[in-house]
Amino acid sequence: MTASDSESLIEHHPAEIGVWLFIFADMCIFAMYFGVFVWEKNLNPAIFAEGQATLSAQLGGLNTVILLISSYFAAKAVHSARVFNIDAYRRFIKLTIFCGLAFLCVKFVEYSDKFSAGFDIATNAFYRNYFSFTGFHLLHVILGLSFLAWLLFSTKTAEQLKENVKASEGVGLYWHMVDLLWVVLFSLIYLVP
Repeated sequence: MTASDSESLIEHHPAEIGVWLFIFADMCIFAMYFGVFVWEKNLNPAIFAEGQATLSAQLGGLNTVILLISSYFAAKAVHSARVFNIDAYRRFIKLTIFCGLAFLCVKFVEYSDKFSAGFDIATNAFYRNYFSFTGFHLLHVILGLSFLAWLLFSTKTAEQLKENVKASEGVGLYWHMVDLLWVVLFSLIYLVP
């Protein structure tokens, strides 16, 4: 960080309290989902083992890597917002969006594979949980992409960036939450026997 970056850096807590409360509430909802998944897995271990064997850990792992990279870009975008570097900010927002779209493409391939093999939400308890939880997460990714697109289109100048620092921090926090939730989902659904 240069001296001019330090002088431009805004000192405050990231995002608004409402964003933190939303993230906390959302994580509580996902924690309940994780509990339901573990409960049902204990009730139906054979069904869950068979279902897990049909998943592609490679595609799930690829999506994990994509989202971790997107988190890096989101963090760089927030830093760029704090130092009012509009060019870097827009570049990192675009890279985060690109990663989010790549996640959607991989998830589309994965869902298509499951549907063509005859698996859907009504197949059994495993697939009900798999499609419900990954689908709910997918909605969060789409919402996050909408927020990122809004930031990109509403922040074209350094002056607009100064007005959108808090919004950028809030969206960045939300995106990190989405990424963290995927890491837990991936581990729970794809990896843990």
